[in-house]
Amino acid sequence: MGRLSITGFRAVVAAFVSLLALAVAQAQPRFDFDRTPGRLPKDALPLRYTLTLDLDPQREHFDGTVAIELRARRALPALLLHAHELETTGAVTLKSERGAERTLRIEPDAAASLWRLVPADGAPIAAGRHCVHITYRGRVRNSGEGLYRIGSGADRMLATQLQAVFARTLFPSFDEPAFRAVFRIAVRAPQGLQVASNMPVERVRRDGAQALHTFAPTPPMPSYLVAVTVGHFETLTGRAASVPLRFLTAPGKAAQARYALGATQLLLPYYNRYFGQPYALPKLDQIAVPGVRDGAMEDWGLISYNESLLLVDPKHSGPDTPRWVFALLAHEIAHQWFGNLVTASSWDEIWLNEAFATWMENKASEHFNPQWQTPLHTRRWIDQTMARDASGATRAIRSGPVDERQVSDQFDDITYTKGGAVLSMLEQWLGDETFRRGLAAYMRDRRHSNASAGDLWHFMGRASGRDVAALAASWTDQPGVPLVQLDEACEGGQRVVTLSQQRFSADAGAAPSAQRWQIPVRLQQGQASATVLLAGDTARQTFAGCDGPPVLANAGGRGYYRVMYASTALQQLTAQFHTLAPADRSTLLSDSFALAQAGALPFGAYLALLDRLPAAQGAGRGALFAQAGDALVLLDEALAGLPVQQRLRERARALLAPELQRLGWQVQAGEASEDTSLRARLIELLARFDDAAVIGEARARFDADAAGRAALPAALRPGVLGAVGMHATRAEFDRLRAQLLAAGGEEERWLLAGALAGGRTRALVDEVLALSLAGTLPPNIASALPGLVGEAGVFGAEAYAFSREHWAALAKLAGTGPFGGNVWLLPSAAKSFNDPAQAAQLVADQHALAGAPGTAAASRIAARIALRAAMRPRAAAALESGS
Repeated sequence: MGRLSITGFRAVVAAFVSLLALAVAQAQPRFDFDRTPGRLPKDALPLRYTLTLDLDPQREHFDGTVAIELRARRALPALLLHAHELETTGAVTLKSERGAERTLRIEPDAAASLWRLVPADGAPIAAGRHCVHITYRGRVRNSGEGLYRIGSGADRMLATQLQAVFARTLFPSFDEPAFRAVFRIAVRAPQGLQVASNMPVERVRRDGAQALHTFAPTPPMPSYLVAVTVGHFETLTGRAASVPLRFLTAPGKAAQARYALGATQLLLPYYNRYFGQPYALPKLDQIAVPGVRDGAMEDWGLISYNESLLLVDPKHSGPDTPRWVFALLAHEIAHQWFGNLVTASSWDEIWLNEAFATWMENKASEHFNPQWQTPLHTRRWIDQTMARDASGATRAIRSGPVDERQVSDQFDDITYTKGGAVLSMLEQWLGDETFRRGLAAYMRDRRHSNASAGDLWHFMGRASGRDVAALAASWTDQPGVPLVQLDEACEGGQRVVTLSQQRFSADAGAAPSAQRWQIPVRLQQGQASATVLLAGDTARQTFAGCDGPPVLANAGGRGYYRVMYASTALQQLTAQFHTLAPADRSTLLSDSFALAQAGALPFGAYLALLDRLPAAQGAGRGALFAQAGDALVLLDEALAGLPVQQRLRERARALLAPELQRLGWQVQAGEASEDTSLRARLIELLARFDDAAVIGEARARFDADAAGRAALPAALRPGVLGAVGMHATRAEFDRLRAQLLAAGGEEERWLLAGALAGGRTRALVDEVLALSLAGTLPPNIASALPGLVGEAGVFGAEAYAFSREHWAALAKLAGTGPFGGNVWLLPSAAKSFNDPAQAAQLVADQHALAGAPGTAAASRIAARIALRAAMRPRAAAALESGS
């Protein structure tokens, strides 16, 4: 066989890539219930649950009765249901449309969380409609999953978090997303307590010292969206788009929900218009949970949040709290369409829920609050995700079959951040209106049902007339992030741009990859622009004339790829950095740092860009300095323990201190929110980098506040408390700890916990670690303390050793939920490590303690440790040489 020419070889590769894209696209079929993966067979379909729960916040257990109306699609020897840590308290019976009531025998499979219900008479269950009746008992949990308790004494309340696989801890069920059914829920609770669920209450009937609250039936929905809460609440009410709104808070905090009420009144009608589908339920409640749970959950009609993510306290909330609250509201309310009205077919497709909610959260935040510069700040999260995606510890957005025991691995930055970024890139490629029409058609067709990626691309393709499936599959069905290399040449008086692609790796020694993407590359040269679809190895684009500025790739910054310029072009872009559009400055800074970390660009080139930051004026300046701060912290972690670390800190102070001086310490009336946010961040960063003047000023303001001489403004609290906590004396530490133990809100607790954890005195940090097991803090805060110490970096080894030694006790506090939990205890404590041996130790320890469910979390942090270790000598050399 003769040797292939280069041209012939490229043709073969291009053909292979095309065939691969076709195969991947064909692997994204439209939703088919029978072919949807899951543990449960598809031969029995739940139609309706009638669920009665006996709930008392003062009890350690709860009682329940469930009647499940179902249809057997064929004669069955038994029924299979999910149930976990439930025990029956009476006979389990089955009644058919025609026929006598029969007893069912339970054959439990505790390891798989399954009950096999077998007819005691040995006869099969006939095809047709039946009703299974079960009375049972379960336990109330202390961590934020299943049915869990919050608080103590008379103020104790109950709430639920059933995503992903915790509905089975509340009631026996078909606990997989494809099994939608109507839920008729009733809750019996002590008189005087308020009860809420997904739907409006229809009636309340007294029953001695109890009251039975019966709720209207839900639309068909998956089991994980069921929600109940019981307790003493203060309420704030309103309306939006004719929908009654209600916010439930701990007593005395309803006024802090006013910001969230106003945001919801903007978001609900906005989404109604955008999706072309009105909000589907007759009410929307949102509850602020004062502890225990982390994150938020989009339960249909009753969204729950950790209170720090829903409430805004004018006296204590930091300058970023309103934007965090707005973004999370936008995310969870978007789920009322993405996830609830249309549900992902299985956990394999959960990105359809979460990526779209993330994309919509950013879109809505930018629409209503353009002054926040949301796209520029989103760059920081995308950078972190790209760093993971450039390592071996990544996965595809659609990563294939998902083991139920590791569903939590899907609720990560690949699903949320990469998924949202890829959707933003597709929206830019198709056009905003075309993208919206495709989504609206998708919603109309799949409402009250399930969907797969194939459904989405079908409607996007119809709306655009393009092969969206093939392009999208190259992003959703393979891991990694591409690197686009741009070369320019002058040919015949025209500027010819040649683009090439390869997989970007953070490992400089990684073998080349044959992966290819269909990349819509947006090019900009002066006022001229073009979008080139780079589907194979290379593509070309011509611009008129050879003069003028270099060509920018990923203009506007919405592409999920890295860009590498020729050295001459990069030098020109660096010199003209201050003239670039804000998004292009951010993207260039981001790509340059990533390339320097990977050894593909000298660190000196990145440091030269940092030097240009002060010249960048106008919109986006705050986001640029925040982005630079993230990079400097990463470099500081990589260089920890080396003499050159002090040179880095000098350089950081030289860059950041003049910016704080420009802003001043006093919040000015009417100042831009970006300046208010940046000021607090700069104070904390400069304290980390040992700026004596900033540390002294922070201490003085902290002391004046404590003495009652001058109250510390809310906008300065995150920066000042963080700075004081890092350099705390015994007296300052004691004051911070007393404030933490007395704090009346979650936002305040997290702020003070972070401040204490950042300390640089070993004896005081040992006291912080001990506090995690003292029983004086809510379990979510307590279990997070060692990780906060580890993330601060100074005593990471001590935090890690503590977490390993006390893993069982901390795991009991953390639980196993999808938003943190026990699998993150060791990885969080190891976050600032920079030694490959520490990465290997983490992986081994995690396997021993957390088993297979902890593999992904440990691998992610181990990859970050390896990246720091690899960049450590290169960054040190650049700083030592004065680059």
